[in-house]
Amino acid sequence: MMKLALVTLLATLGYTNAVSSCACKADELGFTLDCSAQGIMLDALTYLKDNSCATTCTSESCAKHYYIVQAHHDFCPEADIPEDIEDGFHDYDVACTACAIQRAFTEDAPACPAAVCTDNSGNDAYAKMAEDGCGTDCSSQACKDNFLTLRVVHDDCEHDTLTRASEEGLHDMERPCVDVVCNAGENDVDQTVCVVDPHAGHDHGDGAFEWSGVFALADDKHVWSMQKVGGDYADPTMRVVLIPTTNPTIETMETLEESGEEMIESDSCKVVEDGEMMTPASDGSCFELHVNSAADDSMFDIDTSGMKGFVVFAQHFPTEFERDQHYLKDSAGTDIEPVDTEGGGGTSGAATAAITGVAAILIGAAMTIV
Repeated sequence: MMKLALVTLLATLGYTNAVSSCACKADELGFTLDCSAQGIMLDALTYLKDNSCATTCTSESCAKHYYIVQAHHDFCPEADIPEDIEDGFHDYDVACTACAIQRAFTEDAPACPAAVCTDNSGNDAYAKMAEDGCGTDCSSQACKDNFLTLRVVHDDCEHDTLTRASEEGLHDMERPCVDVVCNAGENDVDQTVCVVDPHAGHDHGDGAFEWSGVFALADDKHVWSMQKVGGDYADPTMRVVLIPTTNPTIETMETLEESGEEMIESDSCKVVEDGEMMTPASDGSCFELHVNSAADDSMFDIDTSGMKGFVVFAQHFPTEFERDQHYLKDSAGTDIEPVDTEGGGGTSGAATAAITGVAAILIGAAMTIV
């Protein structure tokens, strides 16, 4: 995983928002870090399975549901993690990108030992635990020491540092070793709160919209959806501005930001109820979407006849309203992913991906040198 090393390196390079903390991802994508929310964890895992995210995890929806599973898996006590999460989580390690979080602080627990990622210490620790019967009785000091070695290598090193047998074996050992805990961080850091550099990113003025996205289109009709998550809609209404464009790029989106702000704050936003149609004017239109509180899903058709693309400015992140389907589909039900997005600090999706890739290469080179 190397989550802590990656964040440290990026901070050194000045890219403090490129790989977000899990708390920031939760704020951005509309989920909550709650160790008691086992149903939400399992729903997210089901989404990953049903949408083949282990093969391709580039969509916003796959990324969001992976963050839900990964953040809870890495943060919450073992007793709060459903067994299906423990068994299935690592199927998505390679395709999906992790956010940064440490295991929750435990009062009176000792500091964790330093992880050594360049030898076989984690795998050796698991082999010794299996040999010593620690899966049945973890009370000996040798079992406890080896468990902590296995734990820190799992939490702090690249995902392929441990073999698959050691990865899965750790979760088997967590039950008998449930009382063997250590702290990797300090108690004065609240990992459920997003802390961002206020000077970082692209300025969106007074914050008239939280999120923007640009989409390439190839159909005469599309459907925007808003779903209940955890039994409720994130908000009963949401204003969106749709501006058609023949050039769906990040540059076009940024050029249209001022127009988007003016329209979303205007008194001329048309109210659209569940099941009704949005028809954007050639120079853009504002719509105020009203969900159907009696339904789990609210759908809003969009007339996109003749459009090659459009830019969307929205009061909320659309992923806040995603439960088990993507927020934008064409008339055949195919997910339409954005060309690029901005929000949650203003870093574009393409820029974040590029920075993350560079950082990963640098970390790999550093490990090779070591």
